[in-house]
Parts: sequence; structure tokens; C-alpha cells
Amino acid sequence: MAPSSPDGHTTFGVLRTDGRATADRLVRTWTEEVRAHLRRAPGFLAAHLHLADDGTTLVDQGEWASEADYRKSFRDNPDCARLRGIGDWPGVAVGTAFAGRAAPGIEGPAAGADPAVVVVAIRHLTEGAADRVLDLLRESAGWKRSFPGFISATPFVNRDGTLFVNHPKWDSETAYAAWVRDPRITEGQGAIAHWETAPPEYLRCTVVSGITAEPTG
Repeated sequence: MAPSSPDGHTTFGVLRTDGRATADRLVRTWTEEVRAHLRRAPGFLAAHLHLADDGTTLVDQGEWASEADYRKSFRDNPDCARLRGIGDWPGVAVGTAFAGRAAPGIEGPAAGADPAVVVVAIRHLTEGAADRVLDLLRESAGWKRSFPGFISATPFVNRDGTLFVNHPKWDSETAYAAWVRDPRITEGQGAIAHWETAPPEYLRCTVVSGITAEPTG
């Protein structure tokens, strides 16, 4: 299992646009705003913007050293007002929003490679079910660690354990296609469905923008 920080804070936000032109503008503006106001902010680690296969849905991911840093450098930072109001941008609507911590993940044989395919899988769970879902992921780690083209999968859980995000990555379309055909994936998803309170949100994406913190000092 890959390590996770007990103090880290991660956010995901699903952004639905009214067309590809709006999505392209959002990518440009989001990138400009994050570079200008976040990359030097205390506690900011990284931000990534994912574009789903439909060409109009995006997922923004932010990583912070702690929840306190997130609040200070983003939620309470007047310079980030435009980013916080992203749902008010023309042609943009905010879908599911997540805030929580990473749990121990899994690294595959392609760990460290640039991802060609990234999935953001959001699951709405019954109270207390997150630990059971994490147990299922741990039980599947053995075969996933040796799956060709698999980079990693990091699970995230919100504070009350009712919202769960899994974030797997692959180094090629071929590796992803082989993964989804594997019957062990279908079996695992069927087991997780037992604890879901709503249909899962499964977004197959590519990363279209990524910004890491700029070193200070």
C-alpha cells in the first residue's frame, strides 16, 4: 500500500459545462487562476484538472498539507474569490463536491509513469461503509500490484465516511481496456454496490492541467 498523510486534505469538484468551447475556456481560466493565486500559497501541494470523455465535464482536484491550510489559503483567501465562484461562471454548473483525506493506496508496475487514462469514481455510501470498501480494496491489492500498465489507485474518504472517491490511473488505453475487462473488477464493483445509497459517478478522464506548489525560500 502507498502511504497517505494523516493530516492531508484533498478536494474534488465535478464541473459540468454547456459545451466543449466553455470547457476549453474553463481549463484556460482555471489554470491562470491557480498559477496566479495558489501555487505559492502556504500549504498548497498541487491541483489537477481532469477532462472527462464527454468533452464537457471536468473534475478539479486540489491537494493541501492540511485542512487548516486549505481554509486559510483558499476558502478565506480573497484572491481566490473567482475560483471559489466557479459555479457562477457562464455555462458552468457545479456537481458533486468532495473534501476529505487520502487512505492508503495501491501502486502498480507502472508507478511513476505519466497517466494516459485517469478515472474519478465517486461513490455515495451508507454510514460506516467506507471502512468496508477500503477493506475490499486492500484485499484486491495483490493482483493489482502486478497488473500491466496500472500506475496507482488512491482512495479518498470524507469526514463522515459517506462519500468515497477512488482515483486509479493507467499508462495506456490498452492497459485500461484490459483492466475493465477483467472479471475481478466486475466482482469488486458488485460487492461495493451493496453499500451504495445512489448510483456511482464514474468519470473516465485525461489530465488537461496540472500545477504543483512553487518552492519558497
